[in-house]
Amino acid sequence: MPDLLDAVAAFLRSREALGCTAATLRTYAADLDRFCRSSGAANLADLTPEALEGYLPGLREHMKPISAYRHYRTLRTFCRWCHRTARTATDPMAGMTMRAPKTLPRVPSDEDVRALLAACPNTPEGRRNRLMVALLADSGLRREELRRLRLADVDLQTRTLRIRQGKGRKDGLGFFGEATASLLRAWLAVHPDPRAGCFVFVTGDGAPLGPSGGNRILRRLSQRAGLERPVGPHALRHYAATAIWRRSGDLELVRRVLRHETLTMALRYVAVSQADLAAKYAIASPMDYLREATVR
Repeated sequence: MPDLLDAVAAFLRSREALGCTAATLRTYAADLDRFCRSSGAANLADLTPEALEGYLPGLREHMKPISAYRHYRTLRTFCRWCHRTARTATDPMAGMTMRAPKTLPRVPSDEDVRALLAACPNTPEGRRNRLMVALLADSGLRREELRRLRLADVDLQTRTLRIRQGKGRKDGLGFFGEATASLLRAWLAVHPDPRAGCFVFVTGDGAPLGPSGGNRILRRLSQRAGLERPVGPHALRHYAATAIWRRSGDLELVRRVLRHETLTMALRYVAVSQADLAAKYAIASPMDYLREATVR
């Protein structure tokens, strides 16, 4: 019977050929490797409904529900591929479902973002880090989009960003405000290599940041700022979405700025902002208005 690891390798090659990003491929590889090691499956014959049903429930004991659901989706995609390519006679996950968890994103407060900005000294490195916080919080860029951003992609006049090969390998347009533009000018004044083709975020000697560079910088800033929990790039993306929603009440604007395909993802930020909505409703309550009008 064919080796399961060989099938996984072939699956990853097929995903790469279809245009999956490096981050997605790493996720597929890690999830499938965990399944192979934890389940003891070595051959495709071991990829049975019983093996999968015994493996999936245990995930919730060791990880967050959203991570367990991601593992389920990875295995579902892999099993369907195995069946479609005739590696297995049937799809071992046919009829097997897992409910997607309805989790809300953790969003930093305005005070958290101010503290991160204040934790950056007025040094070349501090200017770079302050711009990183501001650009993530202002434009809602994803971590890899920020890391791959080049100076030629930034238009200070229109305050827009050309985002190349974002999620799903799609190009897009990002936006930032005048406050962030001012911080960008301050960083460009000390940038080690301000040529158009250079990356915006680099080390002191002009080398691009590594895949985890932004996370490490934000983790150190969070500690320096005295925050209870570290604030990462995706948390600042949530902050951008929530702040735009609170100030505009425009879900379509949130969707377009964050470049979501549908309004479904943007709707999550409405739930996060329930306290704000409650405060607005307290002012707009029809019955309160009638009572006050009657008193007058």
